[in-house]
Parts: sequence; structure tokens; C-alpha cells
Amino acid sequence: MEGELVTPGRLLALGALFGSLLFANPVAAEEDWGVDLQVYGWLPTLETKSSGKESEISRQDVIENLDMGLMAAVRARKGKWSLVSDFIYFDLEDDDGQPVFLGTDLGKLGMEAWVITPSIGYTMYADDKQHVVLYAGARYIWLEVNLDFDFGAPLPPGSRKDSDSASNLDAIVGVRGEYALSDKWYFPYSINGGAGQSDSTWEARAGLGYRFNTFDAILGWRYLTWDFGNDKSPEDLTVNGPMFGAIFHW
Repeated sequence: MEGELVTPGRLLALGALFGSLLFANPVAAEEDWGVDLQVYGWLPTLETKSSGKESEISRQDVIENLDMGLMAAVRARKGKWSLVSDFIYFDLEDDDGQPVFLGTDLGKLGMEAWVITPSIGYTMYADDKQHVVLYAGARYIWLEVNLDFDFGAPLPPGSRKDSDSASNLDAIVGVRGEYALSDKWYFPYSINGGAGQSDSTWEARAGLGYRFNTFDAILGWRYLTWDFGNDKSPEDLTVNGPMFGAIFHW
């Protein structure tokens, strides 16, 4: 990954101009503006590859070491057009302490990340059963890793802290939509891919939705991956796992 080019705060301000929801309801026929807010949880595994070595943070490790997480999406819609932004923030910290090599322990491992995905979409097809939206936008990732090392015999006692951060910005294009299974149940889906500062990035998600009177409940699976390139560290990052949430409409 290259040096940080855009701060998460600036991306949040940009993303807030968009609004959307990846798991959307059929586009409104009227020309008035409408807004949907999705609040969701995601319980993934994190897989990385650095210098040819693969490592994994399991789903259980994520649950046990999550200090803070924020996952939400907002959509602003008018007619066939929609403005979308999806926000992911997490802060993981593991202070159990693990031996690294002779006399040295990894006292604390911390990882903090933002993933922000704004896009604009246009409904290509819609009927009573389904609608299909073509969209284009960007995916931004900012990642910071903090390491605390503790030294002991046979080395001189002491400690050392290392920290590194980087960011990547990529353009993406994709298709999303939903298919009605009944008046209440529906199947939402999305797939996108692109490149930029990464060699490639792509995402796929699908699930099952149920419409209540005032909100929708969503259960699904999300797969998100980057190939940053062999000259960067990490070379690859994959975030993969189940998600669940609620969608509110205005």
C-alpha cells in the first residue's frame, strides 16, 4: 500500500454527499427524494498475505478483540437515480502477548481501519418482481497497524513500539438489485470490481431480506478483497463473513 493520500475524515465528508444502501428496495416511482439508512453488523475473518506469508485473524478473534466498530450505509434516491455511501470502521486490539522470537514477545497488536465506498447508480430495469441498478464509484481503505514488543533475557529488558499506516483509492463499477420472492421476502445482491492504487479490488454480497411495517431485516454474506501488488505490504487483504442488519426508510 502507498502512503496515505486522503484522510478518513475527508472521505467521510465526501461520502456523506452520497447516500445509499447496497441492499435497496425498489426505486420509488415518484420524483421526490427518499432516504434509506442501513445499520448492520459484519463478522468476518481477515486474511492477509505479506512477503509470500499468509496469516488470518479468525472470526472468533475479531469478536473477542473488537474495541470499536461502526458499519452503516445510506442511500438518497430520486426516480431512477441513487446516491450511495457505505462506511466501515473497526478497531481491533490484542494484548494477550505472543512470543515472536527468542527473548521477544509481541505484547500488543492493534489494527484500525476505514473502508468508505461512495457511488452513484442508475436503474437499468425494474418491474413488479425485480430491479437492476448499474453503479460506479470509488472504494477507499485506510489501514493502521500498531505493534508493541517486549524484550527479555537473553536480550536487554525493554520495549519498543512500531506503527505504520497507508491508504488506497480505487475506482469501481458494479451491478446491484433485488428479486422479490413474495410480498415480504426478497433476495438482495451486489457485485463490483475495479482498480486504481490497488492492482485490483472486488466485492460480492447476497442475502435474504424481510419487510416489516417500518423497516427491513437483512441477513447475508459479504466478501471483500484487495490485491495491493507484490511490491506492497500487505500484498493482499480479504475480509469475508456473514452480515446482518436493519434498513429504515424515509
